Amino acid sequence: MKFLKISMFAYFFMICGMSVMLSSIPKNVNAETKLTLVYPFPDFLQYTKNCKALVAAINKRGKGLIKIEILPFNSIKMFQQAPAVSKGRVDLNCIPAAFYARAVPELEAVSTASSSIEQARNSGGIDMLDKLQQKYFKVKYLGWTGDGNKFRFYMRNTPKFASNGLVDFKGLKLRGNPIYGAFIEAMGGTQHSLPATATYGALEKGVVDAAAWATIGLRGLKWDKMLRHAVEPDFYATDLGWIMNLKKWNGLSKEAQNILQSTVKEFELSNRDLLAKMHKEEKAALLKGGMKFHQVPNPNKYLKLAVDSAYQRMITRLKKAKRSTDHVAKLRAAWQQ
Repeated sequence: MKFLKISMFAYFFMICGMSVMLSSIPKNVNAETKLTLVYPFPDFLQYTKNCKALVAAINKRGKGLIKIEILPFNSIKMFQQAPAVSKGRVDLNCIPAAFYARAVPELEAVSTASSSIEQARNSGGIDMLDKLQQKYFKVKYLGWTGDGNKFRFYMRNTPKFASNGLVDFKGLKLRGNPIYGAFIEAMGGTQHSLPATATYGALEKGVVDAAAWATIGLRGLKWDKMLRHAVEPDFYATDLGWIMNLKKWNGLSKEAQNILQSTVKEFELSNRDLLAKMHKEEKAALLKGGMKFHQVPNPNKYLKLAVDSAYQRMITRLKKAKRSTDHVAKLRAAWQQ
């Protein structure tokens, strides 16, 4: 009987000890972290397809650890998406840098880049922008997935060229965009700010008769039915990148962070190769379809003005925000190689 009592006491203390141990284990230690993502462009555009392919790759690698849910197109308006990430309303965004450059003026560096993604990373250009975005916009800059593609102007009628060797925009009604708005203004153009989804209707009604767009995607938007002339050389770089709410990023495990960051870096290279290939194919298709390509008489001046106008806007915004401009030269050197 005495032995039985001792055994019962031992059993009781063993159960209590196990309960304490189990209660000390964090709940949901192996729970999958759910993340949300928004995107700015219609599903048929290649940029959206690339974004969704990257999500699929992250979800596959991070199975059981992280999972990204893609919110419906236009669930948050395109120019409100980056601020929504900054404020924590949504976790991730694949978005053009120019769409939130008012908050972080240095993002003009991505939009105007002549550097490749490898050059931008090796020179510290990506790291500089990551630190600036963390400090001033509360987001983590995971990477630039738009290398390999550029922009050009498309017009309804044959372009005219001014005596200075640049495009003569007088009398033209251009569809504007934050990416190249400063460049249009520098050449004396008048622009109408329109989302891509509203531009086809604006072209049909004659609200605009010229637009800049990337060197892929024009046929998907069907703008080529009305815009039959293209201006070269191509300029800038498509500036799509990935941002994540900083608080959410810091709350992830190191393993989850590594999956996100490493997958984005891999897609920077594969997307670049894909976009460069599509760039060539799109031009060939446009030529075959009868589009006329016109060369600017002074291409060097044209390309220099494209970059200078954007950097001047950057400096103006920095000064307005009472921020230093001492780092601008270093930033430009990293992104203009």
